[in-house]
Amino acid sequence: MSWIPFKIGQPKKQIVPKTVERDFEREYGKLQQLEEQTRKLQKDMKKSTDADLAMSKSAVKISLDLLSNPLCEQDQDLLSMVTALDTAMKRMDAFNQEKVNQIQKTVIEPLKKRNHLFWSWVTSEWPQSHELPGLHSQIPGAGLWLAW
Repeated sequence: MSWIPFKIGQPKKQIVPKTVERDFEREYGKLQQLEEQTRKLQKDMKKSTDADLAMSKSAVKISLDLLSNPLCEQDQDLLSMVTALDTAMKRMDAFNQEKVNQIQKTVIEPLKKRNHLFWSWVTSEWPQSHELPGLHSQIPGAGLWLAW
């Protein structure tokens, strides 16, 4: 342990200025809030797609139950209406499946990927170029990375 008498009364020099530290804390808080909102959006979208699928499956089941009803065998007009309803419900189910697939591809998967990228960046585990081709590149000679 060394003792330097000239440094005893001097105030300690801060490595990071207070303004930079405050800015960092504010931005980090914003990032945490963004992360929380992203998780909530992801969870809500999952609930929404599950509800859509359950609704369309229930509608198809109802139309099949009506179609198998003995009253439909007795009345041709009722049978044609229930058949049209069954066809419409099956088409609606197919469209709903496609909608859920599109939501999965355009909203849920990108949110998961963004969360993974963000937290891997925060923990300094930047993805390798084979994991995300074309999303980031190194500035030659500077040792800096650009992400877009």
